[in-house]
Amino acid sequence: MEILISNRQKKSKFNISRIRSIAVEILRFEDAPDNVELSIVLCDDDFIQKLNNDYLGHNRPTDVLSFPIEDDELETGVRAIGDVVISVETAARQAEKLSHSIGLEVAFLLIHGILHLQGYDHDTRGEQLRMRDREAAICRYLCDRKLLKGLETEGPATLIARVEKKARPAGRKPSPDAGTQASEKPKRAGKTGGRHLNG
Repeated sequence: MEILISNRQKKSKFNISRIRSIAVEILRFEDAPDNVELSIVLCDDDFIQKLNNDYLGHNRPTDVLSFPIEDDELETGVRAIGDVVISVETAARQAEKLSHSIGLEVAFLLIHGILHLQGYDHDTRGEQLRMRDREAAICRYLCDRKLLKGLETEGPATLIARVEKKARPAGRKPSPDAGTQASEKPKRAGKTGGRHLNG
């Protein structure tokens, strides 16, 4: 698996190799093939706000956006699945509000973004519950593999608790910062060769 990481922000320092390891394990949990390529962008609010405005028409920052790619395998044998863009500034605010580390919040947003690339969504209550259960399962898996060691103990909340705090009451619409498109068993968009936005 190839994980390409671009750090376009300067406000927080991250262990890039750790983020890469977490991404690989999430993809393995999702049974992604070994020839998969994933791109991760760590950015500031200005960068993600421009994307959010250009692709979703929301002129404000958000926490994470996902851009699935529906291409056939490249000649090199690599299968690019898309990009996950995370605003570290927004992640820091959310981490403070939830009383845990920014590293833990970025890990959660990475899980959320990759699941969108796999076709998960939260437009309906059923989809929300299904995605939340998958997030919790991945959180437990990452904890069991000790990939979150040091992150989940920096505040009173664990990554599992982060998933639970994210759950919304029945009937409440998902926030624009959280949302996207897909359906039941995550089905992927048609092979258009273009990018489709999830967030």
